[in-house]
Formats: sequence, structure tokens, C-alpha cells
Amino acid sequence: MKKNTQIISTDGSWVNALENEPIPAWAQPKEGEAYVWGASDPLGPAAVVAKTFTVHSKHIEKATLFLAVDNYAIVLINGVPVVIDPPQDTLAFYNPGRTFHIEPFLQRGENNIVIAGFNSPSNANRSVGNPAGILARIEIDYKHHHH
Repeated sequence: MKKNTQIISTDGSWVNALENEPIPAWAQPKEGEAYVWGASDPLGPAAVVAKTFTVHSKHIEKATLFLAVDNYAIVLINGVPVVIDPPQDTLAFYNPGRTFHIEPFLQRGENNIVIAGFNSPSNANRSVGNPAGILARIEIDYKHHHH
């Protein structure tokens, strides 16, 4: 049975997203995706990026959010908080990253995801010595239907 998988990953097409080069310590992005930070304040201590995407069917087998962030994040899907990290500097948050199940948060049709990323310490600007970035990947596996 062939899997019908939809992937939405952070890149420069997201609202307010500026792509930035990953550092070796981070989970490395796959082809066609990128770490991002806020275009409105590219060296600021926090960034907010967003994306609208379409869910093609309510027949979802599995839906996950992979999140690798330096240093921590708040994620909303359709206005509902999915991830609220306490301020921290935990290696696992950006390598290897974390995976969340998001099936309950999705709806058929238009959906949106908003990610607020924060550098650590919380007032620290993003710099070569204190990099920051957000990598997110939504994967939706649809059930295969015969008509």
C-alpha cells in the first residue's frame, strides 16, 4: 500500500522567515527545508514565523511535528498551544530534536502553524557566538482509500 504523505517544513516561504545556515551542533535539515529566524529582527533574541497549509482529508493515519530549536519554542496549531517550552538551553531541543503527535490539532481544509522561537538567555541577541534557529517539519500520513 502506498503511503500518501504531505510534508510542510520551515523555509523562506514562511511568514517572517529568514533562512539561516545550521551550525554543526544542530540536527541537520533535510533537502528543501531550512532553519529560520525572524526576518523582521534577524539578530533579535526571539522570532515568530508562521505558515498556512491545507489538510486534504480528515482521514489521517498519523501526523507529527518534528521540532529542533535553539533554544526553545512555543508552537500553536490553529491557535491551540501544542508546545510550550520553559526557558532552557537543552541540547536535545536542537539535536536530535523532538517529535510531537498533532493529529488532534488538525482540521480538514486550511490550517496554520505559528512558532515563536527564543534564544537563551532570553535577552541574548542572535550572533555567531550565540546562534539561534527554528527547524520544524509537519508530516501527515493519509489513509489510502479505494474509491
